[in-house]
Amino acid sequence: MIRFQILGFPVVIHWFFWVNCALLGGALDASSPERMQALIGFLIVACVSVVIHELGHALAMRHYGDRQVNILLYAFGGLARGSRWLSRNEDIFVSAAGPFAQLAAAVVMWWLLDAWKPSSPLLDYTLKSFQEISIFWALLNLLPIIPLDGGHISRALFGPMRQKAALTLSLICAGGMAFYAMQKFGMISVFFFGMFAWNNYKELRGESQVQWMEGR
Repeated sequence: MIRFQILGFPVVIHWFFWVNCALLGGALDASSPERMQALIGFLIVACVSVVIHELGHALAMRHYGDRQVNILLYAFGGLARGSRWLSRNEDIFVSAAGPFAQLAAAVVMWWLLDAWKPSSPLLDYTLKSFQEISIFWALLNLLPIIPLDGGHISRALFGPMRQKAALTLSLICAGGMAFYAMQKFGMISVFFFGMFAWNNYKELRGESQVQWMEGR
């Protein structure tokens, strides 16, 4: 476990976060010093990008008066945990703040790389990886899949009386992404979306009317 603070927010990085990032970054094929260096660069930029994402959530929570927010990086991503419930509008804003913080970071990196060309191929690869990871992770999280940020936004938009509709949309999107990942990506991505689809299905099947409270 790695623990530190940034902008006053306690941050914990679980060891499993590094394992999953390494697998996504091609650790199984890192058989040369060059590939190992590229993998280490990927781990660093992935961590920084996800921290920026969670900082977006945390700063939005602080904006709404929450002074007890902490950040956890684990498994496939991160989690900003607050101490108070949010209204529907607040929930939408907080949920959207993470992806948009990442997209803003990607734009800043694009401007940097446009103005300055790194002399080191490894540094150039690392900075471009940061840009690509930030865009990909932000757009992925905006999908209306529960419990991704887009899923939180979808639940808030549908409201407490139409949660079955939000879950159905999430199930369809998660199942579609699992099928797409089977064609284009590795089994880790298939498991990722398949797990979400299964959880959505269980919630739909187990509750005739979904109990829902405003907030994250």
